[in-house]
Amino acid sequence: MIKVLIVDDDKLARRGLVSLMDWEAYGMVVAGDVQNGKTALQFVREHPVDLVFVDIDMPEMNGIEFMEECRKIKPEVQFVVLSFFENFSYVQATLRLGGLDYISKTSMELDNGDAILQRILEKYEQRNNKAVPPKEMGEELAAIWEVCRTQHWFFSDGAFERLKELISQVEPKASNVRRLEMMIARYIGELEGLLELPEIMVPLFSDTEEIVQWLSSYRSKVYESMADRSLGSDAERILKAVIYMKEHLEEDLSTSTVAEYIGCSRSYFCIIFKKLSGLSFGDYLQQVRIERAKELLLNSSDSVTEIAFSSGYNDIYYFNRVFRKAVNCSPMEFRKNRGRTGG
Repeated sequence: MIKVLIVDDDKLARRGLVSLMDWEAYGMVVAGDVQNGKTALQFVREHPVDLVFVDIDMPEMNGIEFMEECRKIKPEVQFVVLSFFENFSYVQATLRLGGLDYISKTSMELDNGDAILQRILEKYEQRNNKAVPPKEMGEELAAIWEVCRTQHWFFSDGAFERLKELISQVEPKASNVRRLEMMIARYIGELEGLLELPEIMVPLFSDTEEIVQWLSSYRSKVYESMADRSLGSDAERILKAVIYMKEHLEEDLSTSTVAEYIGCSRSYFCIIFKKLSGLSFGDYLQQVRIERAKELLLNSSDSVTEIAFSSGYNDIYYFNRVFRKAVNCSPMEFRKNRGRTGG
């Protein structure tokens, strides 16, 4: 059973929540209900707790402060935040601290308690298993969730292009945009932890196009900021490696060369590179080189041979073969079909 703690300074609200929900039907049991954050911290220290329903607006210690302190004691505990206000800054803070859901007390009075617990249970199981998206998502949002979850989009240009394409295909109705905001806030928060970045507020978006533009800008700014940063976490090292590879495509790059640049062993580099980018070093390097070649074919008058060299291929015949396999046409055909000529 999932052991639940309810934290709210309003005694009637606590009692109402306990009686409103059919906890047992969803594999949950209310282990306790307390009136403030300090008492809740003591309860968490002394009793097994898996999930905390916590009011955001409490005297002495508010819900966000409680979550921050609780994470230090028991980082595995998860949270559902309750509030009378629909405030996206609160939602974002909740997600950063491992919150499963943010529920308006006003809507909770109108909603079916079963629907709320079903949604929370699915998110709880998804967070623990880290395998499938919540069932409430449609196919389009579930596909975006899968790309975001791995964080590959941040380290791989190919995965980022896929993410942008998926977001652009989502019907831009308000409910979808709100769900995308929450998803992005959660995974940007995780990314900030990986890369030791300062927290940034994800804005409220009006449509999916704004989301794509904001993500592109955010990603570019972080890449630019890495130039002035020393090596730190594994994620920082891999991002440094990615930037180094892009800046030295014309050279004979190898796993040993790049691993040495970021100060780790070749074997460990290969493991963390694949984990964060989703591709092996060789596949990633080929992807970046082909993208560079495509860019030059479209935006320069250089010959195909010159472009091959600029993209890191010293053998023009090998370049043609690799390009055709990746793009399904030769470099000359690619240029001609895009309205360019030359060779």
